[in-house]
Amino acid sequence: MNRFILGTLLLCWLCGCEQQTSVAMGTVERDRMLLSAPVNAQITELAVEEGQQVKQGQVLVQLDNRIANALVAQRQAELLQAKAQFSLLQKGARQETIAAANSAYLAAKANAIEAQRQYLRSQQLFKQQMIGQAELDNALASRDQTAASEQQLYQQWLQLQNGNRPEEIAQAEQQVHVAEAALQSAEKSLDDLTLRAPKAGIVDTLPWKNGDRVPAGAQLVSLLASERIYARVYLPETALSKIHQGDAIDVKVDGRDGVVSGVVRHIRSQPAFTPFYALNERDRARLMYLTDIDLPQNINVPAGVAVEVSLP
Repeated sequence: MNRFILGTLLLCWLCGCEQQTSVAMGTVERDRMLLSAPVNAQITELAVEEGQQVKQGQVLVQLDNRIANALVAQRQAELLQAKAQFSLLQKGARQETIAAANSAYLAAKANAIEAQRQYLRSQQLFKQQMIGQAELDNALASRDQTAASEQQLYQQWLQLQNGNRPEEIAQAEQQVHVAEAALQSAEKSLDDLTLRAPKAGIVDTLPWKNGDRVPAGAQLVSLLASERIYARVYLPETALSKIHQGDAIDVKVDGRDGVVSGVVRHIRSQPAFTPFYALNERDRARLMYLTDIDLPQNINVPAGVAVEVSLP
């Protein structure tokens, strides 16, 4: 009789061990997205609250953008200036400008001819001792000055007449490209000051409040993506030969009646130690394989809820 009772207890204990090892445990997970401050700036608006459901592209946090707006305006003005200079060099001078330059050159030429005559006349008078050295020097200076003015105006008229060199036009075009790149960079910096949801999800944490000045790189928003919900369980090595990627598997979610059907998405190739909460004390020292199991999208379960997976 005693042997029968002892055998029954031993059988029950073995069954209990088998039941413990036939279940893998884990938690419900959602992909987490962290949004950080691009620069050192002040928060001017918190557009959402913790726990709020947000859509993709929805504004979450607005940082002070006054300096960035001013920089964009400056870059826009520089681009307009560069385009105007490039267009001017492409089209060349207007006919009225060329005609005015030609008239100025002809007038300077006439003045230079007259100054040369005056100098020759002064030379004759100096030889006849009718004027002094000072008057002769003044005539010489006037001749040289008018000749230089004539040459300068001639070069200006010639440049307008022949147009700009290809090198100058190419340089002006490059300045337009430089100004465009600077404007794009300024606009990107301005846009970065408005933090938007990269995907639809749930606002998990907002560690800062409106009016705070945050350093560059500080975490401003933590989002939990709503497009994918999955269970992350610790799969024992003995189950690797029975469970494969793409297999359908039943998952028991804590707090919900019945089971939900999941699909094995990924099994890690590198083993890890089982966490303290999974399985029993003996199994915690064993190596397990992290396994992600996609769950139906229509179940409304927060991240962190415990799950159990029945192993085949």
